[in-house]
Amino acid sequence: MRLILALTFLLALPAAAVAAAPAATTGAAADVTRTTAALAGTVDPNGVSTSYHFEYGTTSAYGLVSADGDAGAGDGEQSVRVAVDGLSPGTTYHYRLVAANADGGAEGADRTFRTAAAPRLAGLSSTVAREVGPTAATLRSRVDPNRGETTYHFEYGLSPSYGSRTPERAAGAGDARVDVAERIEGLRPYRRYHFRAVATNEAGRTVTRNRTFTTSRLPTAITLSLAAPSTPWGEGIEVLGRVSGTGVNGIPVALERQDFPFLGPFSSIGAPAPLRADRFGRFRFYVPSLFSTTRLQALTRTAVVVTSSAVSAAVALRVGAATRRASRRAVRIRGSVRPAAPAGRAVLQRRTARGGWSFVRGGALRALGTSRSRYGFKVRKRQTARQYRVRVFPRDGGAHVPGTSRTVAVAPLAKRR
Repeated sequence: MRLILALTFLLALPAAAVAAAPAATTGAAADVTRTTAALAGTVDPNGVSTSYHFEYGTTSAYGLVSADGDAGAGDGEQSVRVAVDGLSPGTTYHYRLVAANADGGAEGADRTFRTAAAPRLAGLSSTVAREVGPTAATLRSRVDPNRGETTYHFEYGLSPSYGSRTPERAAGAGDARVDVAERIEGLRPYRRYHFRAVATNEAGRTVTRNRTFTTSRLPTAITLSLAAPSTPWGEGIEVLGRVSGTGVNGIPVALERQDFPFLGPFSSIGAPAPLRADRFGRFRFYVPSLFSTTRLQALTRTAVVVTSSAVSAAVALRVGAATRRASRRAVRIRGSVRPAAPAGRAVLQRRTARGGWSFVRGGALRALGTSRSRYGFKVRKRQTARQYRVRVFPRDGGAHVPGTSRTVAVAPLAKRR
């Protein structure tokens, strides 16, 4: 009878007086990093002052508990949030929300989240030197931060001990390769430099193997001269020169020409491969078969190009000379001239007693085919033998300079018996 009366009394109480324990719902984790996370959920205190906390750990047994929070004494769901730290990177965690008040407790469902993976060592690849000049170069590489905040720099110097470095730069914290470059200056010309790239993140330091580059030569001047002031038509001429500066031993040098009447540009002479100077910077070219006055200049085939002043290789007319008997008292001196010089003039000269040459007479040139001219002089024999030569003046505006024949001898007048 007493049991029946007790049950009747409980059924007659309001529902709130019977079910005062809180309710807890586990929400989604947010702001998850490698070592921290924000755990969230809702708590319904059901009108009784209620506290809450989160249980979490690497298994559903949890093992870790957050600090208690106050959900109040309201009668409705309250959003709650707790930040936890000290987590392990790249790890799956279980967690649930737990609420309690004077009338009981409640546990939310088990949920999981995974912390972000710890960064790996930064990756380095494609480390090279580019745009190398005599005093500067650009060092390039590719940096992969591997999801860790990464910085990089280059180390360089005249030995594998380096000694110089570029400023520290940021490469970000992404998970893809980033092209980086640094211009270094103040280098010494024609020297071998060692360098490497260095990247650092929280996982440690990555260093490339040692690499090298050689700064380019630094010529400062180049001179050019001719072995002779002129050369006969159709023959070659030797050209001498010297390069000054740093790294002149083996420096590549090319020769260029500009033909009469000097209206076009200079163009290369000879094979594509340039000549190389000796250890003193000296070089020598032979220019074959010149047919008109030609301007010549030399230049270095280097990053810094130095060009000489132009010199003019004059081409002299080629003058032939031969003697032929004209009579007992006279001979003819005649010959051909290459190339044809229709406006030119031939001058007969005789050797003097002092070894010089004196003017005898002049004469016009006549055509001899399309490529030659000719001349002829009649010379009377004298009591003594005499020597003659012919000098031809081209009068063609500078394409050629005067040419001189060989010396021919005219025998003395024979005495009658």
